[in-house]
Amino acid sequence: MNKLKSVIWGSLVGLSLIFSQTNAAGLTYTYPLYPYSRDLSQTLTFKVMLRCALPEQTSNLDMALVLNYLRQIDCITRGIPKVVILGGFQKDGHDHTYPWWAPIDESFTAPGRRKGKEALVWLMEEAKKYNTTCTFHVNPFDAYMDSEKWSFYEENDLLCRNTDGSLVEGDVWWGRQSYFVNMVNEWNAGVTKQRIDEFLEELPLVKETGVLYFDNLTQYPASPKHRVTRADQITAIKKAAEYLKEEYDIQLIGEYADVNLYGFDCQGVTWDWNASLNINQMEVPAYIACGGRNLCHDDLLGEYSDISKRRLQVFGSSLQLEDIQFQQDVSKVVREFTHHTLPYFYMNRLLRQNLTNGSGYEMTLSLSDNVESRWEADNVHRLYRDGNLMKEDYDVFIPVYWVNHLEIMAYSYQGRQGKWTLPREWKDVKSVDIYEFNSSYYDVELKESNVAITDNQIDLTLAAGVARILVPAGTDVHDGTIYDNPASGEVEFLGEDRATQGDWKETYGSLGYDVFGASSSLPEGVVLEYIGDDLDIYDVGSSRREALQNPDEADGDRIEAVRTSKLHQIIDVQTDEKRMVSLYFADYKSRDCQMVVDVIDATTKRVLHSNLINSFQSGIYLKYNVDGHVQFRLTRFFYDGYGNPDYPVYSGVFIDEEGVSGQENITRENDNLRCYPSVFRDNLTIEADVFDSRQARIQIYSMTGSLLYDQTVDVVNQKVGLSLQKGDLGIPSGICIVSLVTDRHTLKKKIVCR
Repeated sequence: MNKLKSVIWGSLVGLSLIFSQTNAAGLTYTYPLYPYSRDLSQTLTFKVMLRCALPEQTSNLDMALVLNYLRQIDCITRGIPKVVILGGFQKDGHDHTYPWWAPIDESFTAPGRRKGKEALVWLMEEAKKYNTTCTFHVNPFDAYMDSEKWSFYEENDLLCRNTDGSLVEGDVWWGRQSYFVNMVNEWNAGVTKQRIDEFLEELPLVKETGVLYFDNLTQYPASPKHRVTRADQITAIKKAAEYLKEEYDIQLIGEYADVNLYGFDCQGVTWDWNASLNINQMEVPAYIACGGRNLCHDDLLGEYSDISKRRLQVFGSSLQLEDIQFQQDVSKVVREFTHHTLPYFYMNRLLRQNLTNGSGYEMTLSLSDNVESRWEADNVHRLYRDGNLMKEDYDVFIPVYWVNHLEIMAYSYQGRQGKWTLPREWKDVKSVDIYEFNSSYYDVELKESNVAITDNQIDLTLAAGVARILVPAGTDVHDGTIYDNPASGEVEFLGEDRATQGDWKETYGSLGYDVFGASSSLPEGVVLEYIGDDLDIYDVGSSRREALQNPDEADGDRIEAVRTSKLHQIIDVQTDEKRMVSLYFADYKSRDCQMVVDVIDATTKRVLHSNLINSFQSGIYLKYNVDGHVQFRLTRFFYDGYGNPDYPVYSGVFIDEEGVSGQENITRENDNLRCYPSVFRDNLTIEADVFDSRQARIQIYSMTGSLLYDQTVDVVNQKVGLSLQKGDLGIPSGICIVSLVTDRHTLKKKIVCR
């Protein structure tokens, strides 16, 4: 097996300290690759095939016609942000030229006698007019003998091989045998970076889109001759994702989501959460990993209705539009959008609070804002808010929340007559105007004016397959979207403080505070609201320094209390002038808490600032200047390899004058631990970034707590690393925990020895 080049800077008995040059290029996103380039849980991501693999298949060679389709989709989706994944852009069409992602097919045309690449770039520029940016369907693993790069890959040993030296075969696509790229060898040879660089040099507008789609992402083919395992290939994919993020701020998305790529792959365009991925959606919110849909979860396309996949409606899923039938009949886009994406994106804005299973297939997902998503006893999915129906099977009555006015989209697959209750925000609306899409799907046209509202209800007639758009009478339906507006508030991160611990009285809270489990005193002009959490009081008489001083005790006991949730929670903050807001976090139970602390726009949910924190058993303050209306969103975030942390916790909020903390801001970089591969047979590489410590202690434990390895190593250039063999652990196989102990942190990773 080819090994990464390494730099050796020290020695241990029987071990070598190493640091991989592939990670020495200043990659700051080793894990996780968050915050993402864009929030795809609020971005419609769909596919369009340009040139198909076979001549007899229907292709999109006229970019003007593709643009017309994108214009229609923008009309139907009411201007929501969109990313279109273009497949078949390369010479000879879909699945050709691999393993290289170029050149661009010359048969494309566009106005102005544009051809080939020029025509494709024209489409990418024009699509922006319709709230759409473009990315491309590429494949990291597949290789074909008719590729211009085949000889290069074969001669440089960049293909997967069986033990006897024969090539590892993939599937036969479009009558052509595919083979697999050895991405470990490719990465080590620098060729992965080369194909990424050349592709983005050819199509630099992808950097504006901020995402790139990897097809067949979860194949991970082994190469027995090179002793490259599936886990090794996963590591190589992660390195490619790191490079895309660090060099180009491009986020990886894939055909599927995968626990192995948690924190790296932010979207699986095709997926089936529980059946194939074993990911619990009560552990992974949509803004961390979201997806499209598996066609088999309903019968709208003539597919089998598999009610065992009810989670795809209870939690929601989006649309793909990959099939040409949608372009040929855009009314089907309306059907897909209203039934799938509209409720999915609506639920994605809320907090997932609880999931319960009833008898049979019954399931209820409770969300913030008094919303429930239910699969009920009659095997029909329904969505409720305040107890009022919003969706029933293929009939919907759901707010279009991203436009700059009150709006509801209503749709019925088979037609429906009856009353719907309007949302609470509409309580003062007395009459509505009703619009429908015009025949070309370029705009909406007024159908009924001043339709009366009685007791916040409307008696509505929905013709089969026709969407109706309701707005308060007299509303300008072309007043833009919330994404056109400035953020709801401003935030400036001031740093972190690990020194003060629970002794806040002389340092924080000069204007106000809320110490959980004790008391609250907030200044005028500051409003706090806590959403989606519970208060847990551990100890009202603590003497530990990390416990917060009780504001009601002059010199007495401290208090250990937290607001916590199963997955995520929100602190809604509104200030009428700029104030310093400090949050205090303490993992009192030492349960390996790790969380993302996002500051988000209260309206669009866009991330304004993000911190990943862990190892805060001794307490940490995060300090911000805040002006206006923002939300702090705390999310349970798993360790690399989907390692299990405890629930998010925090213990208090403190308010001070702008930029005043009573001490110098203390900002430090986080220590970081990496293990390659996470599943290994022979060799394990441990690397870490260590700040503010001269030495680090590396320990490895069995799952039963037995100490298998213990070594103190010097920190050189803020790096440590070592390579050990399976025999160094003294066990034939099993799950182990790698622990890195520094002056500031204790970090842990789960590995599997086979």
